Amino acid sequence: MEFVPQTDEELAGFYEGNFQHDLKINQYLVIKNKSGDVLDKLRWDGREFKVLKPSKIKGFKPKTYKQECLADLLSDPSIPIKIICGVAGSGKSKMAISYGLHFLQRNTYNKLFLIRHNIGVGEKNGYLPGDKFEKIKGWLGFFKDNIEDCLLTIEDMYSKGVLDTDAVEYMKGRDLKHSWIIVDECEDLTEEQFKMIGERVSEGSSICFVGDYDQTTQDKFKSNSGIKRAIANLVGNPLVGVVVFDDKELDNVRSETSKVFTSCY
Repeated sequence: MEFVPQTDEELAGFYEGNFQHDLKINQYLVIKNKSGDVLDKLRWDGREFKVLKPSKIKGFKPKTYKQECLADLLSDPSIPIKIICGVAGSGKSKMAISYGLHFLQRNTYNKLFLIRHNIGVGEKNGYLPGDKFEKIKGWLGFFKDNIEDCLLTIEDMYSKGVLDTDAVEYMKGRDLKHSWIIVDECEDLTEEQFKMIGERVSEGSSICFVGDYDQTTQDKFKSNSGIKRAIANLVGNPLVGVVVFDDKELDNVRSETSKVFTSCY
């Protein structure tokens, strides 16, 4: 939610507690001046506004105020369910991975667990050579692209037991303890699949659902969208935080070339 005070008195009144609102628990409030400049960013915890306290990540600095909100959400262990959606190029997967590696290095979690519903490859895993990791490794490019500064390769992390991964069709019955879980491309999950994956989250774990409505691949996911139902039903739950990147121009921080394709479709 954005708040644009029209006078200095109105802004002062906000900080004095004279601000009527219907914010949900863990909803972010961005205060802007009339020129659109961001003056402050706060999170409502159900009782009061909290100053953002994101963990500092070596080599990474948020580029937009929404990324700052997301950094705060990812840093907060009291909000274990993190839903991150919106336009391509907004840094959703990169931030979820970067913070996961950060916490892994500090032994906050025992492992990173990656889940991705690869419609093209996932349904044919049984026909690919090698063990299950070899079959699934082909769609881990999104992870590889975002660990350029990491000294370990995907194979190193997997062999050391600090990285695990599975396809959606293998998730039933799993019990994920003390893990930083990333569900990438979750716009391609039905309500039933979304619920099933969420139920795998166990003691000491946090889960990041990452997706983009505009990249939904099949009609069955559009008509039975797990991420849309989750946002509609879970917003306001103290264990859930949601950040949506919805400005195709300003939220795409990848490159000018990327913005051309993001904004014209």
